[in-house]
Amino acid sequence: MCPSNQTNSPIEIMLVSDQNYAPFLATTMVSILKNAAPEDVLSFHIVDAGLSPRDLEIVEGMKSIRPFELHYYKPNLSEFLKLFPDDIGDFPLVCNYRLFLTEFLPQDLDKILYMDVDVVALGSLRELWETPFEDRFVAAAKDKLIPDQQYHLDALELSSDHLYFNSGIMLVNVKKWREDNLLPKILRTSVKIRDKNVYQDQDVINVVADEIGYKKISSTKWNCHPTDYVEGETRVLHFMGIRQEHPHLDILTSYAKQTPYGGLPFQKTSYKIKRFFRIISFKIVYFFLFKGKWRRVYRKRFTKR
Repeated sequence: MCPSNQTNSPIEIMLVSDQNYAPFLATTMVSILKNAAPEDVLSFHIVDAGLSPRDLEIVEGMKSIRPFELHYYKPNLSEFLKLFPDDIGDFPLVCNYRLFLTEFLPQDLDKILYMDVDVVALGSLRELWETPFEDRFVAAAKDKLIPDQQYHLDALELSSDHLYFNSGIMLVNVKKWREDNLLPKILRTSVKIRDKNVYQDQDVINVVADEIGYKKISSTKWNCHPTDYVEGETRVLHFMGIRQEHPHLDILTSYAKQTPYGGLPFQKTSYKIKRFFRIISFKIVYFFLFKGKWRRVYRKRFTKR
């Protein structure tokens, strides 16, 4: 592997997926490959959380778009994951894999660009890859959704000046994670906030970052929610949440159609109906909860469902 400070060294990209999200994995990879600069060297680190043999063949077949390096990992993280709540329905435990990357990534890898598989790259990632850490352990962008939920930030006891960030796209200073031995701190934090944890790894890593700091990057440019998309400026679109409700869905589906899957497994109509009645029932019950403490507890349980 090339040293991370070498000109045009490989852009090392880590993606995590199981069989359910394999079409999203392929979509993200296609967008990166199609929009990379001619001089970019790409190296994908695929964390296999349950991919099928066909999924693996499809990933290999993408080398026909343009050549890239490929590394697979299938880590056993059960000893770590048992410290995390497993009842957060919208966030499976596999979300936490990124927190333990120092346990399975090569020792000579100094940094990595972690990306969720519901993102689309609209240009070269070289500029993001070369972002200086300034001695921080991670570079990330402000979260679009969570800052509106002040009750949750208060529950995590984050400082008033902490900018809660989204963990779906992070440039990780792997070398510093190892040198500072952050894993024990991450595990202690996961236990400490276990009863307050709503967003899995994202809550944990924000609490850790609140103590030691992180490098801020532009959300509009590098981790952009579709509602904030700026044509010509946005380089990475992140279709987080209920994707089929987002604007600019045509961008996501256009790359999905270029994969062997031919599309993405969006939530079915039955899911939308169920979610609609769930929200209505929440609002009715919430209206009759007069004590602030009751409301906070009920809202938290609703979010976890």
